[in-house]
Amino acid sequence: MSIFTRLREERERLGLTQEAFGSAGGVLKGAVINYEKGARFPDVSFLAGVANVGADVQYIVTGRRADLSSATLAPAERALLDGFAQADDAGRATLSGVAELARRAASIASPVNSAPQLHIGGDVGQQVIGDQTNNAPVTFTMGGKRK
Repeated sequence: MSIFTRLREERERLGLTQEAFGSAGGVLKGAVINYEKGARFPDVSFLAGVANVGADVQYIVTGRRADLSSATLAPAERALLDGFAQADDAGRATLSGVAELARRAASIASPVNSAPQLHIGGDVGQQVIGDQTNNAPVTFTMGGKRK
């Protein structure tokens, strides 16, 4: 994830518009748009300004959270961490697996205006039992990419 993506993520976590985030950092909305698009890097005075409204500047710059206290976590993030801390070993393994699946799903770029797709990787030893209706063309690609 890039600095530009993390900047937008922090703005959205705080519930701020681009205009409000820019105002906190002493810039106009257009500058925030350019930062989030990756057209230019934010300067230090902007980062200092958004830190004053709760943005985690260390996270924006490095990708690592400065502090995992309640002040820097969204309520849903705090609830996940609390659940993980209270879970037994099996529960923690399950939560870690779900988090990894979510991370992988987020990293798969979906083509714009394309039909729904199902990506299956690795050894699959499962079958679907029951009725299934496909109302659109279905394509099956077997094997990996040609080298």
